[in-house]
Amino acid sequence: MGQARQRKLQAEKFEALDRTWLLSLSSDERQVVEVASRIHQKLVMEGGMWGGCYHLSFFLKRYLKKQRNIEVDVIVGWVGEDSWQGVASHAWVELGGRKVDMALSRTEDPQTLPTGSFILLDRVLLQGMADYRYYREIPEHAKEALIQLALAPGTAATSRLARQRHRQMLAMVDDETAIDQYLASVAGGMDYCNLALLAGLSLE
Repeated sequence: MGQARQRKLQAEKFEALDRTWLLSLSSDERQVVEVASRIHQKLVMEGGMWGGCYHLSFFLKRYLKKQRNIEVDVIVGWVGEDSWQGVASHAWVELGGRKVDMALSRTEDPQTLPTGSFILLDRVLLQGMADYRYYREIPEHAKEALIQLALAPGTAATSRLARQRHRQMLAMVDDETAIDQYLASVAGGMDYCNLALLAGLSLE
């Protein structure tokens, strides 16, 4: 599906948001929905950002804490779907155990890595090509596939770097200072302040 079609579908989804659902949310939940929706629309759909699961999750966590005094959890775990046996490292945000995933709806090559859904507090706002399952730990069925990737000459180096990156991100989830340092050090205009600016989010 083309990106223009995806944007149109997302706009339709937002227009059709169940008012009853929105009204049922707490003030904190509505603010999470508002901020995550803006990040997804401006940075992912319009800005073309892909592969930013760690970055967007940590940014959302720190923005909500700094600007709205709302605590959310970043989960650095794994996702998998039926077209392949393994799993991929992935990050998402949770509020009260309910998932917010802003990153899987755009991938570098949807034919190789199918897009996933844009999810707000467990509610699917934009349906992806694949139905991903989320895991906090590597599931048993995927361990052999990951071992093969780590051993094969063509994928060993990439697999090693991916594991290192996963461990690095996992170590930061409860360390606000480390997250702030990470968000301040990112090159290419993707630091904390510029992300807020690009997403049209205010900074006080």
